[in-house]
Amino acid sequence: MKRFLTLNLIAVLVLSFSLVGCNTAQQQNTQAPNQIATESGEPPKAEAETRQDVLGEEKRVVMGFYTDPEGEIPGSKESMMKNIKLMDEVSFFWYSFDANGKILTTGKKDLSIKEAAQKNGAKAYALIHNMRGGLFDANLAHSVFANPQTRSKFINNIVQLVINEKWDGVAIDIEKTPPADRNNFTAFLGELHGALKAKDKVLNVSIPAKFIDYPSDLWSGAYDYASIGKNADQIVLMTYDEHGLGTTHGPISSHAWVNKVISYAVTKIPREKIVLGLPVYSFDWGSNKPTMPDYLSYEQSMARAKKHGVEVGYDEEHKVPWYTYTANGVRHEVYFENKQSLQPKMEYAREHKLHGVAIWRLGMEDPSIWDSLVKTYGTNKNKK
Repeated sequence: MKRFLTLNLIAVLVLSFSLVGCNTAQQQNTQAPNQIATESGEPPKAEAETRQDVLGEEKRVVMGFYTDPEGEIPGSKESMMKNIKLMDEVSFFWYSFDANGKILTTGKKDLSIKEAAQKNGAKAYALIHNMRGGLFDANLAHSVFANPQTRSKFINNIVQLVINEKWDGVAIDIEKTPPADRNNFTAFLGELHGALKAKDKVLNVSIPAKFIDYPSDLWSGAYDYASIGKNADQIVLMTYDEHGLGTTHGPISSHAWVNKVISYAVTKIPREKIVLGLPVYSFDWGSNKPTMPDYLSYEQSMARAKKHGVEVGYDEEHKVPWYTYTANGVRHEVYFENKQSLQPKMEYAREHKLHGVAIWRLGMEDPSIWDSLVKTYGTNKNKK
């Protein structure tokens, strides 16, 4: 799902693909690094103040992903500050890592923004990803997960980052992990979860959307839903890019597809841990490049429709807005998400009694979604 676009058009298209933007594995019982054993040999119980605020069957959370500006697409700061009172959690897309497990700062980190979110009652998570050059790097994931010593260093470095910078938890968005590392990824999460829980910190993990498990699949095979559900506090279903870079035009997130993914996920993952990903961006497919759409914000998409003098339609079958236009002899098909299309998805989250919803990403959304989001799905803040 999903990440930083540069001013270069090709890079924009490649990154939009990256944005877009698995059942049982043999779980390793390695003791989590950074855990301090008590006299009984058990890790100490966390104070649980942070975890109790957002975890539990009765809790509903609204999460937003925070990024820096992406070319002409504005960053997330303005939207976050405007709507922070309506969010329980914010994940900041600021960190990656190297093959030795060292944490790298990749975004324009400004901890004062993180602190502003916390002061307004939201939990702030350090998001760690495996992007290199605009693409998720499978080799980087393998080099760390497949080596127990490197994996241990990586986990210790994550815990130190969280403690030193006073984060409330970690959001793991490591995509395109090789299928052969399915067990290794599960082991990593189990070890990291234990280390974070001992510090009263939350582990949030993003996973590809699917409704059937193919362990050999290059995109989703490494992500064992059932095992991940046992080794994380929150699991974000990336229910977006049903159509995107690499596919022909179509809905980014049709309502029936979303419900199918949820229906499968709740058979593998405790529903009180599942956070439904909500896409708020647009794709514009041109007939001259049918599998390489432009990545746009809601505002940019609406401006493009106005520029070409076309009306926005609504696909009743898939419950998504769309429009077409022709420019310089090229026919374009544009699909996006707005308040109307996100409504049934939020209703599915409520009907399935999921833990929350997550917006990818702040700053790209239809501004009117916020009132609808709180009224339809709700937020844990309403109960405080």
